[in-house]
Amino acid sequence: MSSKTSKVAVIGAGNVGADVANALVLLRKCVKIVLFDRTLSKAEGEAWDIDDAIPLLEEMEVMPSNQYEDLADSDVIVVTVGVQQKQGQTRLDTLNDNAEIMRSTMKELDRVAPNSIVIIVSNPVDVLTRIAIATSTRSENLILGSGTVLDTARLRYQLGKRLNVSKQDVHVYVIGEHGDSEFVVWSSAFIGPISLTEFPIPQGVSLEQIQEEYAELTRKRGYAISERKGNTSYGISTVVCQLVETILRDEKQIFTVSVRADSNYGVGSEVVLGLPCIIGRQGIERQLVLPRNAHEQRLLEESAAKLNEAYNSL
Repeated sequence: MSSKTSKVAVIGAGNVGADVANALVLLRKCVKIVLFDRTLSKAEGEAWDIDDAIPLLEEMEVMPSNQYEDLADSDVIVVTVGVQQKQGQTRLDTLNDNAEIMRSTMKELDRVAPNSIVIIVSNPVDVLTRIAIATSTRSENLILGSGTVLDTARLRYQLGKRLNVSKQDVHVYVIGEHGDSEFVVWSSAFIGPISLTEFPIPQGVSLEQIQEEYAELTRKRGYAISERKGNTSYGISTVVCQLVETILRDEKQIFTVSVRADSNYGVGSEVVLGLPCIIGRQGIERQLVLPRNAHEQRLLEESAAKLNEAYNSL
């Protein structure tokens, strides 16, 4: 598998799906993109608009389709279909509408592209990834959700700005539900080689204040954006591009994707939530067990219980 010969399919030509396809072109992550939508004219309009950028970039192919057969031989398939979250709704509020869409989509993908790696982006991403795993016959390591990758990126960037250090040197993770019960594992946070508790912070503010402020900012950022423009799409589309790249190039990067929790997390073996994993050519190549204190363990158990309740409500 190589980014120079790669084929990536995007299911759903709505705001997120179209922006994922556009970002893949602008960032030159593959050579062929299939933009699938059940309404062919929608897929055509978005694909043709994106295609018009290619004369100014490197040669690529963007193909609109409403036929699942066109997704065959895709290296990676990105699933963005589903009912959009309305203002005032949580991500879990869209579950009933999106669960059946996910089941039918995975059955079609098993039929036409059983060996492709599938990235679930549709919300609520953790529960829908669990549904995808339960529905699909493909190996479980080939299915992952976008999880808390964007939340973690938001936190690292904003915290780095506050501490006047590059985001690449901020090592901290947001885990759990991609939603209201997500939390920051502050006990494992490092700035470069130095524990956050030992790192010099700006005068006039306590470490506890910084932690509270940035955990809240991270948790509410998506809602704040949606309240103003109706949806979020640019950040998550860039997240998908990073996941696609680490798969195609076999980079073994660590991302907090939606995955069935390792037994060492103590939250049961079926619940799916955002946890750090090594991602490469085989999809999820290894799940890492992040050290956490007793308080963080309780938060993880609460997040898992909330997601279990949502899944069992179906």
